[in-house]
Amino acid sequence: MRRLAPVLLALLLAWGVGVPAAAHEERPAEFPDGTGHRPSFLGWDNPRQRVVCKPSSERRIEAMPDGAVKRRNERLLRSCDFRSIQSAINSIGRRHTSVYVLPGTYRESRWANLRRSSYCSHLETSSTAPLASAEYIGSLSSPDTGAKESSNGKSNPIALSYADQRACPHNLNLIAIFGDRTPGNKDISCDSRFCGTQVVGTGRRISDVTVDNDFHKLNGIRADRAGGLYLRNIAFQQAEFNSIYVLETDGFVLDHVVARGNDEYGILAFASDHGLIQGSEAYFNGDSGLYPGSGADLNADNTHFKATRYAIEIRHNRSHDNTLGYSGTAGNSIWAHDNDFFDNATGIATDSLFPGHPGLPQDHARWNRNRVFSNNENYYTRYVDTGVCQKPMEDRGYIDGTVCPVVPVPVGTGVLIAGGNYDSTDHNWIYDNWRNGTMQFWVPAALRDDYDPTHQNDTSNHNHTFANQMGIRPDGTVAPNGLDHWWDDQGAGNCWEDNVYAGGSGTDNFTVQPPSCADGGSVLVPGAPVKDAGFLSCSQYDRSDPTWQHPAGCEWFDSPTEPGHGS
Repeated sequence: MRRLAPVLLALLLAWGVGVPAAAHEERPAEFPDGTGHRPSFLGWDNPRQRVVCKPSSERRIEAMPDGAVKRRNERLLRSCDFRSIQSAINSIGRRHTSVYVLPGTYRESRWANLRRSSYCSHLETSSTAPLASAEYIGSLSSPDTGAKESSNGKSNPIALSYADQRACPHNLNLIAIFGDRTPGNKDISCDSRFCGTQVVGTGRRISDVTVDNDFHKLNGIRADRAGGLYLRNIAFQQAEFNSIYVLETDGFVLDHVVARGNDEYGILAFASDHGLIQGSEAYFNGDSGLYPGSGADLNADNTHFKATRYAIEIRHNRSHDNTLGYSGTAGNSIWAHDNDFFDNATGIATDSLFPGHPGLPQDHARWNRNRVFSNNENYYTRYVDTGVCQKPMEDRGYIDGTVCPVVPVPVGTGVLIAGGNYDSTDHNWIYDNWRNGTMQFWVPAALRDDYDPTHQNDTSNHNHTFANQMGIRPDGTVAPNGLDHWWDDQGAGNCWEDNVYAGGSGTDNFTVQPPSCADGGSVLVPGAPVKDAGFLSCSQYDRSDPTWQHPAGCEWFDSPTEPGHGS
């Protein structure tokens, strides 16, 4: 964990906030140029096709009930030429090829154990530390960069460049699609035969086709600068970092996929544009089920509340039993609607907390028509305090429901804005979150390594929370939140209005009720006392260090009492 210089730390202490542990590490990323587009499904008869199957596929297909799905699988089985998904991808000769994956469990053992060149072996740094993922992703480098000493005493270099990732695709990734064949150019757009690749499971249920990353590669599938990717109807599990990772990609669709049992993220999209995540499920993930981080910063110069365009749309998904259902550092220009976020520690969060993420500070996310409920799961006491998360990854039981929180979050919270601007939380059902229905606090720019004095109050401004059903289920029954709204009184242009509350009136901790949205919302009062959001102490959390598993003074990991039941 990074520690700040004493002067800066004293300044942050005076502000009433703390120093966050590092978020995930990655090479310096940049946004696509925005000329791409969201791809469409090419159907089941794409003449540019590869078919993948397992010896068990024929038996699984025979067991299917009669109908169109069975007939389709029987037809495709006759064309099966590949036993691994990566082999089929590697054979692609032209763009917009469909890789049809027949029912079975795919461990990709050939690629996981691929004999590497001396160059790739030099890049790979193994770690026997029981909690290596957060350190390990930042521990890899090209030969010409120096090494650094890691917390476990190993000599670990820094993050891999795109060129090194492409040259050594299976050092970190079980399945890899790299779309930019000219990595030395400044242009990061997809320009290879892999552009427009579609990887499609052919089963009746998503889990009929499962990619089991039991080798614990950092990523189950990585799509890097892979414009036009369409991934459909496949379950991914047991990655040390992400099940599904989309990076610097302009145009992608993740359609009816499952991401489960991962050390950190289920689905992570980073520095990408023209994306869609739909009809999917994410659970048992140590960070968030869905992470649209550093979305293309399309609205960076937009000072209006309404977004000009959204980079990534997230709809009709279920994200549950994770540390967070949804999170996104610099989650810019994201529209998440008609999803279910439930039984997490925190339902939805966005932030401007961590440096190294393009697009900071965060702006213009919209969450509407979602159901955000019962986010009260305390995995800190259940699995960190009991020592389960100190075991080797393969012994923690991720597939059976163990969740080892990577980051600190306030257990029992529905929607959290930790330093965002122009965010809209509207027309949602937010209920049965025992600490806070919504929570918002200011984050000074110093936390993202921006020390310009004029930037320190540039977060938690112009956020609107309106027309939500608070403490009320969709069927009209009452399920109260602890507080409906928690706010630190900071920022300009924030407003809460036209929400419907169980019992007729909401609960909040506001010192002064802000004006309406039409009247401009809250007024910034520089130098006003800052309410303690808990972040000062809780930000020191480190699940791998017993000293910092429960930082002194942190109440976020205390299980909140169910409203209406006890004190």
